[in-house]
Amino acid sequence: MSSTNTDFLQDILKPYQPQLEIAQLVVELNKLFHKFDAKDYDRQHPEIHQQLPPIWQEMIGQAIDVAETSVWRILDFGCGTGFEAEQLIRNMPEGSIAELTCYDPSPEMLACCQTRIAPLFPRAVFTSDLNSTSSGERHYNLLVTNSLIHHLPDPIGTIDNLMPLLMPDAIWLAGHEPSSRFYKNAECLKLYNDFLRQRKWRKFLYFEKYLSAFKQKIGLTANPLKQVAEEAFHRGLFNKQPSTLVIDRIVDFHVAHSFEEAASGRGFDFEIMQQDLIDKWQLVWVKTYSFMGPYYEKDLPEKWSHLSHKISHNFPKDGANFSAAWKRYD
Repeated sequence: MSSTNTDFLQDILKPYQPQLEIAQLVVELNKLFHKFDAKDYDRQHPEIHQQLPPIWQEMIGQAIDVAETSVWRILDFGCGTGFEAEQLIRNMPEGSIAELTCYDPSPEMLACCQTRIAPLFPRAVFTSDLNSTSSGERHYNLLVTNSLIHHLPDPIGTIDNLMPLLMPDAIWLAGHEPSSRFYKNAECLKLYNDFLRQRKWRKFLYFEKYLSAFKQKIGLTANPLKQVAEEAFHRGLFNKQPSTLVIDRIVDFHVAHSFEEAASGRGFDFEIMQQDLIDKWQLVWVKTYSFMGPYYEKDLPEKWSHLSHKISHNFPKDGANFSAAWKRYD
């Protein structure tokens, strides 16, 4: 776990008097968040379904190109509502998937995944306990994750713990993670800040977002961050109920929000990850995107869409999100 994240959270958590160590707090609050967020996750993240399918098609193509097999035994780790499993089923060669195990510690997320995936691949296994389903050591030759590792207190350690389940030449497709490189790039950050200053555009573009926030405020729809804050306080995880902002920062544990945070080490940089993983994984493909921070470029007015497209050509490694393909070697 990053000491930067630990120091950062200790400062913002101090007024709320947490009763767990930070690593365990990250785990427990993520469980609560995904419990409350499961039923609305897909609706609240339309950009995933608009933006990511072509990227997953590219990643799957890379896996096929570099693999030493044409038969896939897949572990979808942190399967969520089943997005990445669906991409694999729809885009891998017909009949090439021998096994598909969908794992998630959230029963609510796992139920959504089963509803979505079982009709597409009836032989899929859905579990919150990998020990009960593993066929033995070195079994899976494809590990897939999507929008997962930034929720983990120790991403590298978590992947290391999965190694006994993976074949020596396994592929890991890691989709849609936040990149701190975006905030370290002065030109990308300037364009983003210029956009943010255009308040009229933000209000125009994100009327639905403002409407959603208003509905949450008056109680017409649930706010999962507020629900987590209340439940965590009720369970005694804090001596004072935390704000929704604090919950958000703990749940999205490895997400940088500024140059200062990125410069101090908060967040992911795929080149640094390659160094951290150098003894076990080789980076074989990476793609960065989202050159207007959390705002989806295709939803922007023409001016900002054009500018974000232009800067993506100038700095192709520095989008706010990235997806990557890794190949294991022993």
